[in-house]
Amino acid sequence: MASVKEVDLHLEAFIRNTSGLSNENMVQLSLKRMRDALDNAIERGCNEICFIHGHGTGALRERVYSELRIYEKDGLIESFEPSFFNSAVVKVTIRY
Repeated sequence: MASVKEVDLHLEAFIRNTSGLSNENMVQLSLKRMRDALDNAIERGCNEICFIHGHGTGALRERVYSELRIYEKDGLIESFEPSFFNSAVVKVTIRY
């Protein structure tokens, strides 16, 4: 059984220099990373993927959950919930 893929949505994980970016630009970059990874996981037939959104102010977490509700409504994912072990991570179950 393949291990569950984890994707870190913290900007420091995938952007070298964030100077000059507004808060909204930073959130949008993280959301694009999430959507790209989720779309890729769906295409590859993965069963599960986890996104690390962190604790912080909760702004990114709320936007991530909002995006996931769209995927769920569209029937692309089965469910999503905070990780049992770490509430800074959301576990997504993909529908097949």
